[in-house]
Amino acid sequence: MNLSSLSASSARATATETQTLSLKEGQMIHGKITQLFPGQMAQVQVGNHQLYAKLEVPMQAGDNYYFKVNGTEPELQLQVISGPMRGGEGQSAQLTQLMESLNLPKTQEMKDILATIIKQKIPMTKENMLEAVNLLKSVPAEMKANALATLGKIAEARLPFTPAVFQSLLQTQTGTIAQQLTTLLAAIQSEPNLPPAMRQELLTTMQALSSPLNQTVGKELLNQSLAQLLDPQAGKTDRFAALQLLKNADILPARTSLANLPQVLAELVTKASMQSPNSASAMANQMETGKTIQSLMNQLSQTPISNQQTVKTLVQNITQQLTTTVLPEPVKNALQTVINQLTQQPMTDSSKAAVVEQFNKVFTQANTSTTTPLAATNNVAQQATNAPATVQTVQAAIGQLSQAPAADHQAVKAIVMNLTQQLHSNPVMPESMKTALQNVLNQFAQQPMTEGAKTVLVEQLSQTVVQQASKQETTAVPLQQQAAIKEVQQSIPSLMVPTEKVDEAIRALMQSAEKSENAQVKQMIQAAEVRVSQTMNGPIMKEALQHVLSTLGMNYEAVLGGKEPDLANLASTLKPQLLAMLQDPTLSPPLRDAAETMVLRMNGTVLQSGDTGLQQQLIMQVPLEMFGKKIDATLQWNGRMKENGKIDPAFARILFYLELESLSTTLVDMHVQNKVVNLTIFNELSSLKTIGSNFQSLLKEGLEGAGYKLSGVTFKPFNEQQQIAQKPTSPFHLDEGGVDYRI
Repeated sequence: MNLSSLSASSARATATETQTLSLKEGQMIHGKITQLFPGQMAQVQVGNHQLYAKLEVPMQAGDNYYFKVNGTEPELQLQVISGPMRGGEGQSAQLTQLMESLNLPKTQEMKDILATIIKQKIPMTKENMLEAVNLLKSVPAEMKANALATLGKIAEARLPFTPAVFQSLLQTQTGTIAQQLTTLLAAIQSEPNLPPAMRQELLTTMQALSSPLNQTVGKELLNQSLAQLLDPQAGKTDRFAALQLLKNADILPARTSLANLPQVLAELVTKASMQSPNSASAMANQMETGKTIQSLMNQLSQTPISNQQTVKTLVQNITQQLTTTVLPEPVKNALQTVINQLTQQPMTDSSKAAVVEQFNKVFTQANTSTTTPLAATNNVAQQATNAPATVQTVQAAIGQLSQAPAADHQAVKAIVMNLTQQLHSNPVMPESMKTALQNVLNQFAQQPMTEGAKTVLVEQLSQTVVQQASKQETTAVPLQQQAAIKEVQQSIPSLMVPTEKVDEAIRALMQSAEKSENAQVKQMIQAAEVRVSQTMNGPIMKEALQHVLSTLGMNYEAVLGGKEPDLANLASTLKPQLLAMLQDPTLSPPLRDAAETMVLRMNGTVLQSGDTGLQQQLIMQVPLEMFGKKIDATLQWNGRMKENGKIDPAFARILFYLELESLSTTLVDMHVQNKVVNLTIFNELSSLKTIGSNFQSLLKEGLEGAGYKLSGVTFKPFNEQQQIAQKPTSPFHLDEGGVDYRI
């Protein structure tokens, strides 16, 4: 698709902010004299902007001229280079007059350049025009239209007229990124001079691009294979297939068999518990962070609101501490929202006290609900009453118990007592799990706690947790327990695989499953894909987008220039691999052209993103392949920055330009105003409105969950875009299809 039209909005949207910055000496502009003032001052309309300039010669109001900018300080100074232009004059005559006035070569390329910048009302210097002509001559005749659009974009974005910039932006308008990836893959596979190791590395990366949901499907496959393995009702053949799959992926040790499975699982759960972030050192840090936050809040409550600098410093310190505390993200966001009230609106001492009280209430409840058994050593009864048992707290208790010396009877007793009281106080935890865990605890309540007895207790608790977690069903279960059961089931992988090794384990699992010829394994993959497709939501799509963008390596140079670049991960992304491959002089022309084209396209996307003061623009091209369907998506985000330098989430304009297999070309215009969202969907399929209405309630619910409100969804055919294009207040322009959008 033509991306120059999408990204053209940035300059137009911000041009009215600082007019003196939009013009510089030597540029040519087309303007209309709208009003004359004494001292040869005049009001000049340039596009949608009104400028006040000093004119070198007297002129008549209402006439159109081509001006040259002779100066911008202390006032704008304009020199007439051609005009006045009358409405009856043809464009060819105007262009000829203009070329004569500027002493430009009278070539067809120069006429095309002038016609483009006049139509788009882009200021441009004579030197830029000459450079643009040379670039235009370098492309084939069939690419002339795309080349002119690219040159207009370079001028509008005030980028240098260099071959590298020109070719990068030109590639973004040639075909789709998915088509170019297909061409690149074919060239890699057929290249005779490519070293085997480099070929395999590139093919692995390309495969990762074509499977953005592999990690999500892999997580579901891990859940299903573990559930099947631990289900005593499953057939022996199915259980054995799941066992072999997990062993081949090194998730289970090679010595694991169906006979010794409970013992092996208990060992893995115990080991994972000991390495969990809920370990003693992590919990000590968490408790220290909590004390620091409480201390800062106490200082804040005692600081008069008139002492703005101190209040601001305390708020900043509390925000920094919140980023390091171990709390769920929704809780952190809620706490941050509460504390932000101190800086986002006028405050009095009484309203500040209300904010402090609300913050302390939320923070205390959140901190209490995530407390692990280790913290209960000093106050077992209180912690047991306020911290209901979950799989995570049981896992933490197992880890703490395995680390505590059996000789430290008080610590061991506190952990066991705390877990026992948690089981009794939890209203939603599945009764079968509570009963099974309590039976294990009861067996050891009356015997001396030696190291041997403690080891057996840890193993039996671990085994019980895994077995109970795998057997829970939501059928005929009260609604209040279903959430707890779901959390139990989703916790199985984390009980066996340390957090830092989950991604690696899932990659190995998917590779092993895809290579397997076992019918049961193939069925499990299909079932996992179906499950993911049925539960497709925002977080899953976000994960897919992040996977593709990181695998492409579009921001390779930025990451490489960071303080601590992850060189290992960078080396596994496509862009640096292509750059390394291009150093080989023996590459065949087809592969070299395909690789250079791909690199230029990625550079072009980055070039079109930018920061223009308070406004920011981000453009992403993402090839997505999900469940056998290919999607070529282009996303443009325009938003503004807050005074603190962070993106303002309350205001944005987002365009999604999608090429879909079933729905064909689809444009989604998303307007966010003060966190109120309005969607306009352009598509030629007349039945889309009926189909789409079925999903509006889900969209509304999802937006409300993220703090936004859905205003409405409108479906329109593309031919209605012309009506939008006629709005004079629209600085957001889409040339392809003639669409103007207002930010």
